[in-house]
Amino acid sequence: MGRVVIGVDLGGTNLRTGLLSFEGDILDKRKEATYASDGWKKVVQRLTQNIERQLEIAAQRGFSVVAVGVGAPGVIQADRGVVVKSPNFPDWNNLPLKDELEKALKLPVTIENDANAAALGEQWRGAGSGIGSMILLTLGTGVGGGIILNKQIWHGADGMAGEIGHMTILPDGRLCGCGNTGCLEMYASARGIVQSYQEAGGAPINGAAEITSVQVYQAAREGNELAIRVMQDMGRMLGVGIANLINIFNPELVVIGGGVKDGWPLFIGATKAEIRKRAFEVPAERTEIVPSRLGDDAGMIGAAAVALQKIGNKD
Repeated sequence: MGRVVIGVDLGGTNLRTGLLSFEGDILDKRKEATYASDGWKKVVQRLTQNIERQLEIAAQRGFSVVAVGVGAPGVIQADRGVVVKSPNFPDWNNLPLKDELEKALKLPVTIENDANAAALGEQWRGAGSGIGSMILLTLGTGVGGGIILNKQIWHGADGMAGEIGHMTILPDGRLCGCGNTGCLEMYASARGIVQSYQEAGGAPINGAAEITSVQVYQAAREGNELAIRVMQDMGRMLGVGIANLINIFNPELVVIGGGVKDGWPLFIGATKAEIRKRAFEVPAERTEIVPSRLGDDAGMIGAAAVALQKIGNKD
């Protein structure tokens, strides 16, 4: 009987579960709505039921599941498997998610921050395959990130390393939801793109009721000068942040994921130009900046990788 692992990407909107081989091949995957507003008990029950469904599929195919890895948003104490606080789950305060799942499943469970898991997924089977040290930035509604050093997630002293989106880019810049001002998240995210467009006097696009980042990308592709300038400014701010990361960590690779990646041709030139201006020449030249390869599967694959590392079946 072949041995497999279950990887879970628990998001505020969607819950993804996958059955994976020890080599990272996806044998089965499922997706359904999370319904985060239902409260932690119902969400954990739904999570448990989805994992149990994968256990049934594994049994039907003659596989033995040896561990479960879960990537969850928020501040995670990975060693204890506790979700300290999560922006997507307001009532998840010091929730012992590992214990809750292990009691229900009778299997070893590992909990990891979702962005960290996605970074490890890209390093294992995605754009960073074969790379020992890399950084992932996820550009979505906000900016997330994960740091991989020597094929391991770098957690920092309190398990909170990798909050790349809250790096200060402009000391007196926009107020961020974290309470700081001038965070990278306020300029390089979908929300930041919309705010930049509005602050520059941009009007609703094609009669839409509200402006979205996707509309700004499309307007830029169609030659709208203001939208082009906004995307280039976004790329420049992203470049400032990446230059700082290159100078601090000297990674082999920086991977860009998240929905904003869809605007890649519109901002990457400005990003690379800013990196060349601000990062040390040698590491700036050798560090590749590439789009993510795994897309929505990165977190699920990475969560499986975390579980395998925990039980000693992955380097």
